[in-house]
Amino acid sequence: MIWLLLAFFFHTTGELCLSPVGLSTVTRLSPVRLVGMFMGVWFLSSALGNVLAPWVAGSAEGLDFDDVFTRIAVITATSAGVLLLLVPLLKRMMHGVK
Repeated sequence: MIWLLLAFFFHTTGELCLSPVGLSTVTRLSPVRLVGMFMGVWFLSSALGNVLAPWVAGSAEGLDFDDVFTRIAVITATSAGVLLLLVPLLKRMMHGVK
């Protein structure tokens, strides 16, 4: 049971670390008159993740334990690679923003 408690602890800690940084970035990078809308988009993305989670879990139903975590690792690594490729573009877009 300790692994379940640790999983919830790390998920919650990760969310508590990510949310303020994301909200601050959205506030800083959004045009002043659109800050409220973009904050809504930030929370909408979290809601979309919660809607898609059962679909992802259902697609893993017939798989072995190792296959599920291998897929998670591959998707995570691919997403990280795409985000790393976007870093120069994001830095260029943020020129002059403090």
